[in-house]
Amino acid sequence: MHIIVVGGGQVGSELARNLTEKGQRVIVIEKDPEKATQLTEEYGILVLNDNGASIDVLKKAKIKTAKMLIAVTEMDEVNIIACMLAKKFDVPITVARVRNPECAVDATATGFTNEQLGIDLIINPEKTAAYEILKMLHFPDATEVEYFAQGRVKMIATTVSSEAGITNIPLEDLSMPSGCIIVGIKRTDGKFIIPNGKDVVKADDKVYIIGSADVIRKASWLLHHEEIRIHKVLILGGGKIGFELAQLLEKDHEHSFLVKLIEKNPLQCEKLHRHLTKTFVLQGDNTDLSYFNEEEIGDADALICVTGDDRTNIIASVMGQKLGVKRIISEIELIGYHSIYSSINIEAAINPHITTAAQILRYTRKEDVVSLALLKDEEAEIIELILPKTASKVGRKLAHCAFPKGMLIGSILRDDKVIIPSGNTVLEANDSLVIFAIPSISKKLEKYFA
Repeated sequence: MHIIVVGGGQVGSELARNLTEKGQRVIVIEKDPEKATQLTEEYGILVLNDNGASIDVLKKAKIKTAKMLIAVTEMDEVNIIACMLAKKFDVPITVARVRNPECAVDATATGFTNEQLGIDLIINPEKTAAYEILKMLHFPDATEVEYFAQGRVKMIATTVSSEAGITNIPLEDLSMPSGCIIVGIKRTDGKFIIPNGKDVVKADDKVYIIGSADVIRKASWLLHHEEIRIHKVLILGGGKIGFELAQLLEKDHEHSFLVKLIEKNPLQCEKLHRHLTKTFVLQGDNTDLSYFNEEEIGDADALICVTGDDRTNIIASVMGQKLGVKRIISEIELIGYHSIYSSINIEAAINPHITTAAQILRYTRKEDVVSLALLKDEEAEIIELILPKTASKVGRKLAHCAFPKGMLIGSILRDDKVIIPSGNTVLEANDSLVIFAIPSISKKLEKYFA
């Protein structure tokens, strides 16, 4: 597939790298000459150092043969125009990153639909990040959470407590709650495996579990050996992510969170007061220290650091850790800061660029792929796909499918019923499969499910 990526920033470079590794033909258009050179040198990708909202430049990028255009520059207007121009050349799929909610892409405000604007998918990184944080608050002892099959199937990652009673026992002998399965293990030495029945879980391993929504909580407690309850949430930073998250928490009637938000900018505080009805908004004193109110932080069950500044988020996370906050979730703007969080044992870190890229990547797969999630360190992918009627595996037992090592079907949704498969499970047409696979295998899925 020929794909044009407009914008070579963090999202664009992540997309270009990932797509190139999966054998797609990618051309990047990047206006900044330094970024363009860096992309070419690091990934060997063809980069046009020019404006992606230009017809002449798009023609140079072979827009007439492109199957997809992804516009992820820092300017919403450029992204929208690039998509509109792409549709003039009959590009089948267009994706635009739109960060500003006031940008003219809302049909109710402009009279134009997304279809008329030529955009098949609009991605808002801040909304995506806020939703990821909300999922973590729903499963506070998990470091990663993903939903599949319209929320009926969930995947969580959590670190195994030394007190858990499941360590050093072969998985085939474990008494896990019915309706879930361990699909991945990351050892303390960094080694990642997709396990078989002979493998064992060790203390401090990071374990990935897939199962039905009502069972995952039980399994999570078994691995972590404690139940964390979140009621008081403190959000540091009232920018786009903080604002979006506060709105989501106010609408979450099932959990009834008590939310406080600290924001330094007085004008932004006024906006927050106007739009938030249940959140207690506090204005800081316009210094970094305004975020570090020990009394406020220490009183919270969950601390959400989304100030927009990595260093401030790190300091706040360390303070929250020292004050015994149960759950700390932090935004990472620059991917390079991820190693710092690992070194201070804070695993729940959200990078809006990675979550945005994961959403967009789903659209680069076959139409049978329903959703796609990337693990934070990209050691595996979780793919949800619909098994076509014509697939060669239909009617065969899993034990007879000869799937490669490095791939595991974690669950099957069939007739609204979640099935945790065994070797005797027979695949049926239109099954919704949630597949856990290492990257080298995931790019070959079409071979096994075509």
